[in-house]
Amino acid sequence: MHYQRFHQQWASERANHIADWLIFVTEVQHGTGLAGYLGVSPSLDNHSAVRIWVQKKMRAWPAEFQTLGDLRKGFVAQLPSEYFG
Repeated sequence: MHYQRFHQQWASERANHIADWLIFVTEVQHGTGLAGYLGVSPSLDNHSAVRIWVQKKMRAWPAEFQTLGDLRKGFVAQLPSEYFG
């Protein structure tokens, strides 16, 4: 299994693919600021924060989200309403 390293934290290849999809569908911009809302290290940029958040959710047992749609809804629920204009 291939893992990418983000500031001493790891995300699997599967988590990266899911995070890439989530970043695309929710239009997460480059930069910083989301980490605090997602409960990951505040030193992470937005895209890395999403990747680590997805990895953490994938490792949770029992699974918090059953489908990608559930994961997307859970992700959006973590963000402040002004994020979506």
